[in-house]
Amino acid sequence: MQFLNPALLAGALLFAVPLVIHLLNRQRHKRRPWAAMEFLLRAYQKQRNRLRNENLLLLLLRCLIPILLALAIARPILREAAVLFTGGGVVHHVFVLDSSYSMGLSQDGAPTPFARARTMVGKLLERFEQNPNRNDKVTLVTAGVRPRFLVRGDLDLAAARAGWLAASKPEDAAGDLKAALSQVADALETESDGNAQVYVFTDLQQRALGADAALADGEPGAELSDTLADVVARIADRDGLQLHWIDTGPMAASVLDPTAGGELDNVQIQGLRLADPAAIEKAPAEVTATLRNVGSAAATAEVTLEIDGGEPVRKVIELPAGAEGEADFHVTFRTPGRHRLRASLVQDALAADDERFLTVEVRDRIRVLLIDGKDGGDPLKSYAYLWRAMLDPDENALPTFAVDAVDLVTLLGGQCTPKDYDVVVLADVERLNHRAAKALADTLRAGRGVLCMFGPQCDIESYNLHLYAAGEGPMPFRLLPALGGAPGSSTVRAPSIVDENHPALAEFDQDIYREILQAIPLWRWYGVAAESLHQQAAIALRVTDAERTPLLVSRAFDPQHGGGQAAFLMSAIGSEYDAERWNRFDDPLVAFALLHGMVKWLALPAHDPFAVDVGGELSCTLPARPENIELERPVRDGRPRALIAEASQPVPGGRFLLPPFANTIYAGFYTFDMQLDRESGKEPLRLPFAVNVDPAEGELRYPAHADAQRALGVERILTSLPAIASADDTPDQSELGPSLLLLTLLFVLGEAALARYVTARRG
Repeated sequence: MQFLNPALLAGALLFAVPLVIHLLNRQRHKRRPWAAMEFLLRAYQKQRNRLRNENLLLLLLRCLIPILLALAIARPILREAAVLFTGGGVVHHVFVLDSSYSMGLSQDGAPTPFARARTMVGKLLERFEQNPNRNDKVTLVTAGVRPRFLVRGDLDLAAARAGWLAASKPEDAAGDLKAALSQVADALETESDGNAQVYVFTDLQQRALGADAALADGEPGAELSDTLADVVARIADRDGLQLHWIDTGPMAASVLDPTAGGELDNVQIQGLRLADPAAIEKAPAEVTATLRNVGSAAATAEVTLEIDGGEPVRKVIELPAGAEGEADFHVTFRTPGRHRLRASLVQDALAADDERFLTVEVRDRIRVLLIDGKDGGDPLKSYAYLWRAMLDPDENALPTFAVDAVDLVTLLGGQCTPKDYDVVVLADVERLNHRAAKALADTLRAGRGVLCMFGPQCDIESYNLHLYAAGEGPMPFRLLPALGGAPGSSTVRAPSIVDENHPALAEFDQDIYREILQAIPLWRWYGVAAESLHQQAAIALRVTDAERTPLLVSRAFDPQHGGGQAAFLMSAIGSEYDAERWNRFDDPLVAFALLHGMVKWLALPAHDPFAVDVGGELSCTLPARPENIELERPVRDGRPRALIAEASQPVPGGRFLLPPFANTIYAGFYTFDMQLDRESGKEPLRLPFAVNVDPAEGELRYPAHADAQRALGVERILTSLPAIASADDTPDQSELGPSLLLLTLLFVLGEAALARYVTARRG
C-alpha cells in the first residue's frame, strides 16, 4: 500500500481526543456514602454491563472516526489488488524476439519489423520501471542464428533494459522460431512461477514458422504442424500462462487488411562462384553471380563485382518475375594468394541478401608431383611423357600446370615432400612403405589431392596394407587381382558413366564428349571387393562387365578440417607408345579432358573451409603454429578487431588447427591476421573467410493470420500489444480514499444514532 499524502496520516492521532474526554469524565465524580443510594445502586448493578458495553462502543466509534478521516485525506493506493484477492505472485514476462534477417525489411523509410518489435518491448519495460512496487520478472530471448537468452528470469529491470539495448538489430540468420521456443518451454518448466506472460514478436514470414513449412489452401505444412505447433501447445498448456503471438511484419503495418498475408518483391544474389575450379595467376578467369527475382514483377538488376575492395565492375541484367539470371565477369588475378570477391546489388528493401562474398586461392600454377612407375625405361613409354603432353603441351603458352616427375625410390626414401604439391599422382607405382603411406596421408590432411592409377606393376597387397589398412586408410576399398583379358584381345569392355555430375568429369560437359569416353576400349583393370567399399566412397565410372566393377572411385579425406580428395583409377592411363597398356584412355579427346578435370578438382580441398554460411564455424588447418591471432569482423557486425585468446591445437600430419570461431551472426568477410611460427622465423599470414546468408530467408511470403492461427494452434494473432499489457500504466492499483471517506461518514452517522439511542434510554 502507498499514500499520495503520507504527511496527513498524523491526523490519525486525533483518535486520542475522545479517549481523553472519556477518561476525564470518569474522574470528575467522587464517591460519597448515602444510605438512600444503596437501593438505587442495587438496581443499577443489573444494567451496568449493558451500559459499559454501550460506552465502550461509542468510544470505539469516536476513536475510529478521526483515524479513518486521516487515512482518507492521505489517499492510500492499494497496488496489485488482483494479486491479493487471487493469491498470485511474481509475473514472469518472457519476450521472444525473431532476429532473422527478414525482420530488417525497410519499406519507404518505415520502421523495420525488428524496430517495431523493439519499440513494443521497450514500452513494456518502461511501464515496469515506472511501477517500482511491481514484482515483474523479465526474460528476453532472441531467435537468430542460435537462441540467445539476453536476460533470463531477472527481477532487475536495469539488467532487462541492458539486454534490450544489446538487441539493437536483427542478425543475418535464416532460422525458425522452434529452437528458441523449445528453450523457452524448457526454462518455464524449471520455474515455479504461477503467472507467466509469453510474447512472441515476429514478422510472421512463412519461413519463421518452420524452415520446410508450406501453407497451401490454409493447411499447415508438415514441418509446421509436427514441430513448431507442438512447442506452442507445450507452452500454452501450462497453468497460469498466456501466450501472445504478435505480428510486427510488413503486412501488420499495412493500411489495408493486416491479416490477409501476401508476398513482397525482392531481388537477391543467390550465389557467387568461379567458373574454373582453381584460379591461376595472370590467367583469365570467369566469375559468375547468380541472381533471382522472387517477386511477381519483372526487375532490372545492376550487379557490382569488387576484388579486394578495388575498382568495381558493373553488369546490368533483366530478370523476369520469379526467374533466375547470371552476371558473368571476366577477371585476371595479378598476384597469388587468397583474394576477396564481393558481388552486390543496389540495396532494396531487404539489404541482407543484396551481397554475396567469396574468397579465391590464386596459385602461380597447379603443381603436380608424378611418381612414375616406368621411370628409367623408354622415356616415350613413361607416364611423365603422357602427363606433360596433356597438361603442359605448349611451353610458350601461359602455363596452368607444372609437372615434376620422380621415381619410386625418391618417394619410398622420403626424398620428396608430397604435401608441398597441389596434386600427387601414383602412376602404376609398384609398392608402398610406411613412410610413403604417411606422406600421402599428410598430403590429404593438408587439403591436397592424391590420384592412384593402378597398372600392371602394382602389388595389390602392398596397397591394401598401407592405403586400405583394414578400412582405416584413405583408400575406400580393398583391391582384388586384375580382371579382364590381355591388352588388344577380343574381349573388350568400356567405361560407363555413373555420375555425370561428378567433378572429376567436369570437362565432359557435352553429350558428344561423354559418348566418346564411354566408347574407349578397356581390356584389363583391377577388381574391388564389394563388401569393403566405404559408404563415403563416390563412384564416377564403372566397367561394363557383368559385375559392374568400379573404375573411378573418389573419397573425401577429413573434410571437416579442410582435408583433400583421393581418387583411384583401376586401369592406368598409359602412353600411346606402350603397346601393353590396358586401355586407350590416351586418346587426346579423352586424356586431355580426363586429366585436366581430375587435376583441377583434386587441387582443391574436399570442403572449402573459407566459404561458410551464417552461423557456421570458421577454422582450418595451418602448416605451423599460429600466434598473435586477431580477428577483423565484417562491416555489418560493427564490432572492432578482437584478439583470439584460445590457443591452436596440433592435429595429425604436423599441422595446427586454427582456434574455431562460431560467432558468425553477420555476413561478410571475417579476416584472421596471425604469425606462423616456422623454423625460419615468424611469417605473417592473413586469411579471409567468406560468410554468406541463406537466400531462402529472402522469399518474403506471409501467410494470412487465419492460416497461421490454424497451423500454430493459437487463438489469435495480434498486431499490437495485448490489452493486458497496453492498459493504463497502473492497471493493478486501486485508490481507497473515496471508500474511506464513505466509511467515515457511515461511522459518524452510526455514532450519532447510537449516542441518541443511548441518551434516550438513559433519559
